[in-house]
Amino acid sequence: LFLAQGYGLLICWKWRQIPLRAIWGSGAIMLLGGGRGVAEAMVFTSISDVMPESKRATCFQWAVAAVLSSQLFGPLIANRLTELSIWHPLLIQLGLIAVGGIVLILFMPETLPSRIALAHISEDTPIISNTNDSKSALASTKSTLTALFRRPAICLLPGAILAMPAVTSQFGIIMRIMPIRFDWPLSRTSLLFSLNAAVTLLTLLVILPATSYLLHRNTSTSALERDRLLARASVLLFVLGSLFLMIGSKVSLFVLGLVISGLGSGVPTLCRTLLVALVGEHRTGSVFGVIAAGEVLGMLACELIIGPLFDVGLRSWLGFPFCLGMAISVATCL
Repeated sequence: LFLAQGYGLLICWKWRQIPLRAIWGSGAIMLLGGGRGVAEAMVFTSISDVMPESKRATCFQWAVAAVLSSQLFGPLIANRLTELSIWHPLLIQLGLIAVGGIVLILFMPETLPSRIALAHISEDTPIISNTNDSKSALASTKSTLTALFRRPAICLLPGAILAMPAVTSQFGIIMRIMPIRFDWPLSRTSLLFSLNAAVTLLTLLVILPATSYLLHRNTSTSALERDRLLARASVLLFVLGSLFLMIGSKVSLFVLGLVISGLGSGVPTLCRTLLVALVGEHRTGSVFGVIAAGEVLGMLACELIIGPLFDVGLRSWLGFPFCLGMAISVATCL
């Protein structure tokens, strides 16, 4: 990630000598480490290693809320910094990536031994060859895929993988639809993002943890059952929010859809928590690796689908682009 960002800044700095199209090569650098998707998978895997099942969903929600907070406040800070120089936020971003990476390398311990006691290795223990390691990794990946695509785990995949790409794609469409449907300027449309982000943060940091705590105090349900109940409620809110966005002929209905969608923002984290519990904690790394790859493919698919839907909507009904989110939310219900 650091190399890709640094490469992009170098192209922008030397734009007179280097063609701007060379910035496309930053994607090739991502092949070395996987970029954001792999980093996200590592974070969720580490959380799964060190946190008990009863607190895992809450920690997932905190991690997502932290990312959302940076997306909410980052542009505001960057806007101030660009008044001094356009390079200030870019260089600070690169520095934060470097410092964060160094801190993780130097101070982050191995998380797996906290969950699985390592076997004592004596002098007589045979050394496993790299060939056996690769075969074992391949077998582990195959067994993980088999477990994921088997009921009931397969029912959680749309929520765990496609919910975030669908929401991200819908926000891009909202920026285009609001000026067309309601004659809103872009400055007012951007307020909808702040509203949705505020509701999402409130949901992830307060509503879902508080609801889980109340269920724990007042009922005898297990942690897995509580997460299942919260996931079902979040999915229903996600469906309802997508429905209001799709049929919203008035500003009030549209805003209501955004708010309800924000209340259902716990779908990805709760589905991932349930997946880890169903597939097995020993497959956590493989599970989140599959989810990371699925999110990348899901984002690509959503962008390819929602564009033509928007074109069709311009000629007929502007609710067409939101049919994709509705379909994904309904698939999650199933």
